[in-house]
Amino acid sequence: MNRPSQTALALIGVLLTLLTGCAMRDKGYVEDSDPEMAAAIAKAQATLPQFWQAFEQRARGESNFVLVVRITDKGRIEHFSTTDFERRDGKTMVRISHAPKIVTGVQVNDRIEIPAADITDWHYLRDGKYVGMFTMKPRFKHMPADQVDALKRVMTNP
Repeated sequence: MNRPSQTALALIGVLLTLLTGCAMRDKGYVEDSDPEMAAAIAKAQATLPQFWQAFEQRARGESNFVLVVRITDKGRIEHFSTTDFERRDGKTMVRISHAPKIVTGVQVNDRIEIPAADITDWHYLRDGKYVGMFTMKPRFKHMPADQVDALKRVMTNP
């Protein structure tokens, strides 16, 4: 296995922790209403067709596809990363892969339809680097420099 692939695999755990950790409202959480985060979500949504094309074609060996979805319940918001999803007839179905910490309307293993407006980010691995991950950048200012540097090394557009 080459060095970029090893680095990318090592960071998967960090990424999943950061992406699912936002649900805990820890010091690294950035609200959707934050201007930088809102712009990142808008960019992820605008480029979602690129994600679906790569997911369907896998023309360059793309793998490790992840959607980040927003669940709103009684005015509370929680984001979930999921690798278990499908798109059919213009609808996106996802499986909730971890226990909610904020919302109560979903549980682990629930399979639900997600409107495109609630897909807040996406990423996949290509050539040992992550494509997407738009909402990670607004979190950089809350992360230790070594974590930011490690993430930037495995992102195609940090």
